[in-house]
Amino acid sequence: MVKMNASTYLGNCSEEHFYDTSEFRYTITSIFYSFLFIVGLPVNITSLWFLVRGKKGLTEIKIYMISLTVADLLFVIFLPFWIDYSYRKGNWIFSSFMCSLWGSLFYINTYNTILLLALISFTRYLAVSQPVKVAQSTQNVRGFTLTALIWTTTICISLPTLINHKQHVIGANGSNLRCFEYYQEEGTKIEVLIIHLVMLLGFIIGFGVVIANSALILRRLSIDKKTLGPSHRLKTRAFRMVLAVLVIYIVCFLPYHVVHLFWTILVLNFWVSEDCTTRKSVNDVHQVSLCLMCMNCILDPILYCFLTTSFRQYLNELIQSWSRKCTMRRSPTLQEIQLS
Repeated sequence: MVKMNASTYLGNCSEEHFYDTSEFRYTITSIFYSFLFIVGLPVNITSLWFLVRGKKGLTEIKIYMISLTVADLLFVIFLPFWIDYSYRKGNWIFSSFMCSLWGSLFYINTYNTILLLALISFTRYLAVSQPVKVAQSTQNVRGFTLTALIWTTTICISLPTLINHKQHVIGANGSNLRCFEYYQEEGTKIEVLIIHLVMLLGFIIGFGVVIANSALILRRLSIDKKTLGPSHRLKTRAFRMVLAVLVIYIVCFLPYHVVHLFWTILVLNFWVSEDCTTRKSVNDVHQVSLCLMCMNCILDPILYCFLTTSFRQYLNELIQSWSRKCTMRRSPTLQEIQLS
């Protein structure tokens, strides 16, 4: 989302086509984001209902999960704006503030998720390595504090984007208004590169935490593999959750951050390419990696909520309860039977 001008290295690329992507991009993304909205909205609402209204009390890890679901839900609610943008082949018809708000929510969701998933994996490791200590202590204060810190940090970083919202909707290709797609010069190359390197560093730290916790829990499982008691089952469940977090990192966040680094280097002309085809190919891959990263809004609740035994039991009880209520409403009363 960094803006800069096409430099003197345009070669065969005119400025009009400098950031073009293939036509298939808008068709695919409009379909893909529609799928995410249709699936993600009920899935996240159901997950939030389960986490808030579940039988078990509030715990540190549940605080992180609720926060994660709220971030995903906010992201999904605003997806129709991006669906419309893709359907119109990259033409933003809403206000510049809505463009900046969408972009801010995109990064708030992304880096909230990265940091919260790292905290979830670390909390699972503590539950495995120090079960007695964790059971005897109440860490809800830590959960609320870290969650508030993460939200405050990501929102504060996004504030300049919201304040300078008019800079992010730029006319391109005649009448089209591009939202975070048409770049003009703003800041120096080094400053822009530092911003993206900090983003990459945040991902690397979170990814490293998840990998380390997965390895440590797996090591403990291998040590007491002969033990089949409650302790072993607890560690197995913890490892499954951390493994689910690792899957989200690999599927959603790893491709984007790898591709985004090359895309940034190309955009800043640290990697000089005078071939429009090369630039278009990099832009296409970058757009595909963006779609993969957006998948976290449905993978998060599916992996850490829908696949758990407690959620399936809760959902089964909820369905049975609704079924009984519907049956009672449809069943005729004794008075109705006598009148008939």
